Amino acid sequence: MTATEEQQLRRALHGTLGSVSPPPVPLEAIARRGKVIRLRRAGAAVGTLALAGLVAVTGLALRGSQLPAVPPAAPAITAGPDGVFASGTADGRPWRLAVQNIADPGYRCLPAIVLNGTDADPVYPAPGNAASVGLGQAVRGVAFAFIQLPARVGGIIVNGQQHVPAVIVNSCGYRYRLVGFSYSLAGALRITLAKPYPGWPTDVFVPTPATVGGSTPAEGLWINTYTAPGATASATLASGTLPGGQGWIIKLQFDAGGDCYEFDGQNSTGSTQMGYCGPVSTPAGPETIMALPLGFDEPGAGATGYAFQVSPGTARVRAVFDNGSSVLATPRIVDGRKYVAFVVPSPRSLHRLTWLDAAGRVMASTTAVPRYGYTQFQP
Repeated sequence: MTATEEQQLRRALHGTLGSVSPPPVPLEAIARRGKVIRLRRAGAAVGTLALAGLVAVTGLALRGSQLPAVPPAAPAITAGPDGVFASGTADGRPWRLAVQNIADPGYRCLPAIVLNGTDADPVYPAPGNAASVGLGQAVRGVAFAFIQLPARVGGIIVNGQQHVPAVIVNSCGYRYRLVGFSYSLAGALRITLAKPYPGWPTDVFVPTPATVGGSTPAEGLWINTYTAPGATASATLASGTLPGGQGWIIKLQFDAGGDCYEFDGQNSTGSTQMGYCGPVSTPAGPETIMALPLGFDEPGAGATGYAFQVSPGTARVRAVFDNGSSVLATPRIVDGRKYVAFVVPSPRSLHRLTWLDAAGRVMASTTAVPRYGYTQFQP
């Protein structure tokens, strides 16, 4: 090779190296409110090209670093048409977790993760979201949880022993990748990935119900790391005026935190309110009857607001008071689900609830009604 040829080769090499751009750095972050787990794919190292040397006769050798291999999509089990992705036995009782539509027939599909056909958690696909729920004395000392996983995580390990594989569930046009399990409330809960994944934390955070005396104070209410967009609805269920002239209104907020009701009252001296959340049920599940007592400044003034979700076939609910008088409550549709609300003014109390169909026939009736808090009744 002549001196002139070697100079031309060096100039060509210099131009080639100058034209090479670093490859982009892939980055994927999933953030959530509250105690957030940030799960992100490790950024690939930027490749660099380096000149290894010049060989007079054989030419040039270029060596470069390679992007680290991205784990392929991990295999997963696919759930059946019932949407069940986890099941087992806890405190001697069988349990199952499933993704189901909890809207009434004929309305937009509303997906939720459901424990034993009730106690629903309306959530949309959101990898990184996790939640748990306790059932109190119904299943003592045990809670249940799920985690939404991305495609490249094939499962988790619970407390270093139990391997739980990912399950794919298709529901309401969405695709979920889930793990579900039960765990004891007696000790700490530790969740780790079945296999390390670049950029992911060693431990995965799952919120757990606070315990008081071995039972969960919020029975049937899911505790979520965050609520995905679209899983919240709110509406006014009923309003009116009490015999003493006080105005009242009962509102609903429906989301992953439960069926949350607010009873507001107002008179000439100001306003007062009472609110509480109850478990979300399915159309065929038990109805959570919520009682919200509310007092006013005037002596003897006050009322108790009642609100609850009702079954799809319910056309009216008759509320009978202790003196034999009654009111008829008409359901209000909120996000494809029927709710009723009414008030019982002081000094009256609620004696009986009766569910009526469109023809006025009695579907169910009960006198097991709460004075405050909530109770569940299966019509």
